[in-house]
Amino acid sequence: MNKHVTPWLLAGLLMATSVQAQGVAVNSVQFSPDGTELVTAATDRSIRVWDVATGALVQTLPGHDAYVVFVAWSPDGQTLASASYDGTVKLWDRASGAVRHTLRGHEGTLFYAAFSPDSAQLVSTATDGEVILWSTATGEVLRTWTAHDEVTASARFAPQGDRLLTSGRGALLKLWDLDTGAAVAAWTPPGPVFTTGVFSPDGTQVAGGGSNGTLHVYDAASQAPVAQLPGDVFVNSLVFALDGTRLAAAYGDGRLRVWDVAQGTLAYEMQADAEIAFFVAASPDGRTLATVGQSTRIRLWDAASGQLLREIR
Repeated sequence: MNKHVTPWLLAGLLMATSVQAQGVAVNSVQFSPDGTELVTAATDRSIRVWDVATGALVQTLPGHDAYVVFVAWSPDGQTLASASYDGTVKLWDRASGAVRHTLRGHEGTLFYAAFSPDSAQLVSTATDGEVILWSTATGEVLRTWTAHDEVTASARFAPQGDRLLTSGRGALLKLWDLDTGAAVAAWTPPGPVFTTGVFSPDGTQVAGGGSNGTLHVYDAASQAPVAQLPGDVFVNSLVFALDGTRLAAAYGDGRLRVWDVAQGTLAYEMQADAEIAFFVAASPDGRTLATVGQSTRIRLWDAASGQLLREIR
């Protein structure tokens, strides 16, 4: 696959992907706040909840009219959010599996959804460049703004809940003050189109990656570069692990690479998926990584050693 393919182009390729023997490609994965369960989003229009210890399927939530590209779990554990190519974000009651709200507002194709640390707000992004901030209690729009040119690929709340990190075209990474709605920082290194950005667990650092495979880590307060980690294949997803000392990246060639941030060196890598690794998530304690991709398998890895712990399918 062309190394310059980016996730918004990849999304179109996904729609032409043939159904796998066991089901469908899995687009994203998240751990529950207590680390005992996983939730996945897949191209068969459903989201599924899995038991981490046993690998058993706990719950299936159908209801979208097109495949689900992203799923998130609220920090209080009570709500799931799913973003779909049908143009909606659905908020699900975790206990009952009922839809609480169906959110409509984006004109472009949805990419991403994330909860605020207090679970009271949800942010969503799309190919129209807009970011929408929603009330999770009422489903109402709290704020809408254009964050990037044409495409806003991802958005993440700071651990303190006062700022939002977005990635996309134009200025590649932006940091927003949620009280004022103003952009307080922007990073535009030459070369890449950033398709994903993340905060470190303590919020002191931000990292971004995208089309050329290079990862950039910055100090969130001073905006100074912390590390530049080389790559040659587009990056679909990033997550900090092990108290922010490691940065894990899922790549378009199926690899999972885990970097030592302070040293700026590669700790280890493995083939997480035969073709494309779409997403990597870290457990709440940062000790376990979960990857999903073109195959139907969820793979769990020891974040320190890279050892494969379990496959769920």
